[in-house]
Amino acid sequence: MNKSSNLISSYFNFWKRCLDINGRSTRSEFWHPFWINFLITSLLGVFSVGTLSSIFALITLIPYFTVMTRRLHDSNRSMIFAILYYIGGFITKAAAVIFVLGIIFATISFEEFGLLGTTFIASIFGVVIAGVVSLYILYLLVKPGNKKMNRYGSGGSCRTLSD
Repeated sequence: MNKSSNLISSYFNFWKRCLDINGRSTRSEFWHPFWINFLITSLLGVFSVGTLSSIFALITLIPYFTVMTRRLHDSNRSMIFAILYYIGGFITKAAAVIFVLGIIFATISFEEFGLLGTTFIASIFGVVIAGVVSLYILYLLVKPGNKKMNRYGSGGSCRTLSD
């Protein structure tokens, strides 16, 4: 299979299997739709001042989750890592907001820094933990999958004699 047909089939499978969390996906089945959708989102953001790109990002949220789950299955990891990745993203965003608010309130009033200081430290801790988890999951998405059949079946990086 040449590169252009692999690119097209990867993107087609991204949408065809948008609700399928079973089985396995190769790196190209995960990363090709990722960069194509990044380009589409960027172009939509430029032409619609972010409105259409936000809508497109919401539309691709579930297909990204399912392809991430299948990609993790390729390295014999469960869907819990995909869930942790998304939760880690939310924790990082919430912690960043708390971090900024903590800095703002700290500059306004130093007398009441006890509670704010604790919140500030907790938000830093949340960002670090969520960041480490996210980096580990990103590593799992980048590394090659199992070449042999695993508990999620064949497919993905697994090549049988019939392939």
